[in-house]
Amino acid sequence: MHRASAERKAEKIAVLVAFACVLQIAESMIPHPIPGLRLGLPNMLTLTALILLGFGPAMEVAVLRTLLSSFIMGTFMSPSFLLSFSGAVISTLVMGLFYRLSGSHHFFRLSVIGISIIGAFTHNLVQLSLAYLLLVKHTGIFVFFPWLSIGAVATGWVVGTATGGVCRRLTRPDETYIVLPESASTTPASFQQHYEKGTSILHRMSPAIKLICSFLLAAIVLLMEQWYFFSGLFLLLLILSIFSGIPPVKVLSGIRRYILLIATAFMLPVFFGRGAHALVDFGVIRVTTEGLRQGGLFAFRIFLLIFTSAILLRTTSPKELSQGLSRIIRPFEYLGLPAKRTVDILSLAWEALPRVWTTTRKAVSETNFSRAGNFKKLIPLLSDLIAAVYIRAGSENKPLKGGK
Repeated sequence: MHRASAERKAEKIAVLVAFACVLQIAESMIPHPIPGLRLGLPNMLTLTALILLGFGPAMEVAVLRTLLSSFIMGTFMSPSFLLSFSGAVISTLVMGLFYRLSGSHHFFRLSVIGISIIGAFTHNLVQLSLAYLLLVKHTGIFVFFPWLSIGAVATGWVVGTATGGVCRRLTRPDETYIVLPESASTTPASFQQHYEKGTSILHRMSPAIKLICSFLLAAIVLLMEQWYFFSGLFLLLLILSIFSGIPPVKVLSGIRRYILLIATAFMLPVFFGRGAHALVDFGVIRVTTEGLRQGGLFAFRIFLLIFTSAILLRTTSPKELSQGLSRIIRPFEYLGLPAKRTVDILSLAWEALPRVWTTTRKAVSETNFSRAGNFKKLIPLLSDLIAAVYIRAGSENKPLKGGK
């Protein structure tokens, strides 16, 4: 009985992971004029897991949805992944802490909305701080802090209000038990759009080895600040790209999404940097040779991270990435960490993705958003939509066997 209950809970978490992944992919298609500021739709599923299932499942949803969505969108190990992953993990830790305090102290009560706002603020602050510490390393980046703070209050309120509605819907007596559909084992071609089939050495190499090498390269890039090192690494990546049989131009075809980040990393130290050798001096704006050098290094660092990520994702399918990651974390089982459980949920979520994706698109097309009339009525409609997709995506056919 206990084992069956644990398996059922893992299946429910896997549906939440898959659904959060779908929402993250959908949200990435929405333009965001302020860098780092998004609505935070995937956080609804993390917050739902925290309230209905507990802190552990919430952390599993936060970690696995950022991993899985990065495999599909082709952003794994890229700057946006590093910021998103860190923000998701730390904001979930903070939300879990405040949720625990709210439940154990009668004088310290926070609503779901309050916890959501704290989580959104933490997420934005973590992303901004890491962008400063790892990528841009210039205090000018904190010019975005006021806008991100205001945005956190607005988006946190929307996500918290909608999450409250989702939790009320899912805790009704007529709630449908969630199981994963067997028909979800086929991955749509759209989920493989970044992968290029081939027979090169890189294609045939073990996904686990490629992941470990990518982790090491990313760590070195973030730590080093020498032009000669960056130039040597660029040549190495160029050679690897050629050996993969994929033209470097095609490997880097997705760099357009990072143009704003690269430009910001370059311009902040160039126009607002310090140094004795000024090339242009207009008081506030002062271009120095030191600023040019520093801006070039910051931009080159981001470019190398993108190049490393692109080679990995062009030569490794999302399913292979998932399998490789599973092999890497399995040894941690001996340290007492729930590695096998994590691998099982990751496998189940991957298999559930196509079903959740199809169900979400169908539910959105069937929803008449015009009947909301105003923004206040739109949020309950969003809550009903999220709850309905969660129930419908996992209530058809028989449970999956994957990972068991």
